[in-house]
Amino acid sequence: MLEQVKTIEDLKKLSVKQLPTLCAEIRDKLIADVMQSGGHLASNLGVVELTVALHYVFDENDKIVWDVGHQSYVHKILTSRGENFSSLRQQNGISGFPDCSEDEHDSFNTGHAGTAISAALGLAKARDALGENYNVIAVVGDGSMTNGMVYEALNNVKDTNMLIVINDNNMSIGDNVGSATLNMSKLRVGKYDRNKQRLKKFLLKVPLLGKPTYKFLRWCKRRAKARFVRNNYFDNFDLKYIGIVDGNEVKDLVYYFSKIKKNVVKPTVMQIVTKKGKGYSPAEEDPESFHSVPRAGSSTDSLESAAVVGDTLCKIAEQDDRVVAITAAMARATGLASFQKRFPDRFFDVGIAEEHAVTFAAGLAKGGARPFVAIYSSFLQRSYDQILHDVAIQNLPVTFLLDRAGFVGEDGQTHQGLFDLSYLGQIPNLTILTPATYKQLSQMIEQSLTEVGPTAIRYSKYLSGRDGRFDGAVQILKSCENAKIKILAVGAKLSETAQRLAQSIDGVEAVCVLQVKPLCVDYLDGIRGETVVTLEENVLQGGFGQTVAAYLSPKKIKVVSFGVEDTYVRHATVEQQLALCGLDFDSLFDKISALLRP
Repeated sequence: MLEQVKTIEDLKKLSVKQLPTLCAEIRDKLIADVMQSGGHLASNLGVVELTVALHYVFDENDKIVWDVGHQSYVHKILTSRGENFSSLRQQNGISGFPDCSEDEHDSFNTGHAGTAISAALGLAKARDALGENYNVIAVVGDGSMTNGMVYEALNNVKDTNMLIVINDNNMSIGDNVGSATLNMSKLRVGKYDRNKQRLKKFLLKVPLLGKPTYKFLRWCKRRAKARFVRNNYFDNFDLKYIGIVDGNEVKDLVYYFSKIKKNVVKPTVMQIVTKKGKGYSPAEEDPESFHSVPRAGSSTDSLESAAVVGDTLCKIAEQDDRVVAITAAMARATGLASFQKRFPDRFFDVGIAEEHAVTFAAGLAKGGARPFVAIYSSFLQRSYDQILHDVAIQNLPVTFLLDRAGFVGEDGQTHQGLFDLSYLGQIPNLTILTPATYKQLSQMIEQSLTEVGPTAIRYSKYLSGRDGRFDGAVQILKSCENAKIKILAVGAKLSETAQRLAQSIDGVEAVCVLQVKPLCVDYLDGIRGETVVTLEENVLQGGFGQTVAAYLSPKKIKVVSFGVEDTYVRHATVEQQLALCGLDFDSLFDKISALLRP
């Protein structure tokens, strides 16, 4: 059946009875393709029925905004991209997240949690202001409900006709359970709203008795609602609440969405419950492991930076009771699961609330604790003001562990860790360390415990296993007595590339930079007439290279910087992204060789 459903128009030709079969075929395709291409599997298996029902009921010009967007694979399959779906997350292939440049059915680019309701509200307000006519739906996972931006948006949605679907695949948000609640929900998505408005208008026109009668009936309704349906959080925002609905029953979803589309004229929340990993028993039993699966045949190191982080933090926590660890809903991914197990009273998972995590850490530090905040580089961007205002101004001893720094490969432009050297480098009091080996990462974590101010340790998922201690701001990888070019490289991959370049080109010295801020001035002050080349997996603007160039400018020393130009880097393998940005060995070999020519 799926072979005949290539567009939304094809989907709408099916009967409701055929939809469960279609869902089963989509689920089989997801398992087969994602296990080959890599990507977010468990979450997409859970939203098959939801996605099919949304597109079956709503029109092609209606706008669906996917929170985070990693659960949009079924949406892509149904919107003319099914035939090319095997190219998912590959260079020049389909993105793993909504991308408006890829297809007009992607209503808004998303990649981080908590943005969908704000974006959908903006679309709805623009629709109303321009007198247009289309529905707006925000699909939000229950995990995103821990993000403060969600509540800022909810506080603003009053009187806006839009639908918010809460996809609850882990915990229940509302207290409404049982058949009485479902019956009430069916009533609320019928013609109840429109009839209520007609009755209100009629009664208010009746002299003397009309207004008191309306107020009495409203009081009776509220009493009945309080008696039969427990209050849920969304009532506080004056939102119509529908739920809880089985999100893996496509026929039920079609019923509810059809009624909402025809009859509901106010902001509405519909809470559904889905099974993450549904239809694939390994993912059902361990959805966290199948949240994101690697590309088939991809080689991975036996050791990851996250494991080193967890082991090191456990080690220092055994010796120092002040050590606490904080993460934003990613304990396992950042390596803190082992710390959580061994020190549950000193571990804090704040949910998808990066801003809160940082200010919370500042309070812990002010109270005498030594907090370690483990967050991906691209997610820490969301906490810029908190780092600057709450941590750095007070010079508090908070250590930021920035995993996934630099190129991140297939996750693409929303997840690249290519901005942290720039946005952190401008903050006073902050020390920035950049390990290239696992040993250096461990040593930097230990040393940060002795610092009096904040420290950011920036590292990629996989570092080098070679020997290398952290005993200074730089490490000489290959010295050259009469060097004409000195390469200063930041990070594991580019340090290895710099070493290869120095071994392949005469007159080149290779240096691994372990401390970006404060600058490695002892080494820089020793430079005389040589050309300095900087390499960094970071945007050039405001990055390490520009900082070095500014420092050496008074000495009239030539500095040539290689990094990421003023652009966003799309999904591909890390090796392909390096080549795309001219940071692979072959490209740099040609560029540096050219610098040596007269």
